[in-house]
Amino acid sequence: MIDYHIHLERGPYSLEWLKQFWDQAEFRGISEIGVTEHAHEFWEFKSVY
Repeated sequence: MIDYHIHLERGPYSLEWLKQFWDQAEFRGISEIGVTEHAHEFWEFKSVY
């Protein structure tokens, strides 16, 4: 199974925190994940909005 639509929700955005998403996907038999976060959540995209 593949899931290409994952939002990270709120958290520290650290590698350890992100690994929890991968571990849970692996536990559920998901072989690939794609993180699709909304651009407005990141200051780097402020000029777009």
